[in-house]
Amino acid sequence: MFEKKFITERLLIREYKKNDIDGFLHVIRQPEIYATTYGIPRNYSRFRGEWWLKTIKENMNRNISYEFAAFLRNTNRYIGNVGLINISFEHNRADISYYIDKDYMNMGYATEAAAEMLRYGFEKYGFNKIQGICMSCNPASRRVMEKIGMKFEGTLRQDMLKDGTYYDIDRLSILKDEYYKK
Repeated sequence: MFEKKFITERLLIREYKKNDIDGFLHVIRQPEIYATTYGIPRNYSRFRGEWWLKTIKENMNRNISYEFAAFLRNTNRYIGNVGLINISFEHNRADISYYIDKDYMNMGYATEAAAEMLRYGFEKYGFNKIQGICMSCNPASRRVMEKIGMKFEGTLRQDMLKDGTYYDIDRLSILKDEYYKK
């Protein structure tokens, strides 16, 4: 099986490998990542990290999600994750997902990686719709989606319970015809 990899202006995005675990854990354990993401648990153990990397590969083989490691091209430093998850070939859609190391936030890396996932989803799989969600209290993530052409669909009120607090979730999306008009 050939490795999926993407090269953008500043990033190398590729399938995870076993030796990516240390970089992955360094980023996934950051409090800033936990605080602003929908589904990443607190206190990420090495065991859970190894399990997750194995699960990512299994999900790719089952065609239910494609998650990739993002590296800086000039240093080969792991800086985050980007992917298409919750794939529904029946409904011809996927959700976009991403996070970036706190030391590299607000530098355009999430936007660059997310734009590449849109290209991958629309050109490789022909999805009709790619959608994304973010906590309403995470305007940076919403800006990433808006920068890549996604439109606001609405807010899911108190849709997520995290650490005893309910959070609103914003949903954005882009349709295939909107993507190709850009």
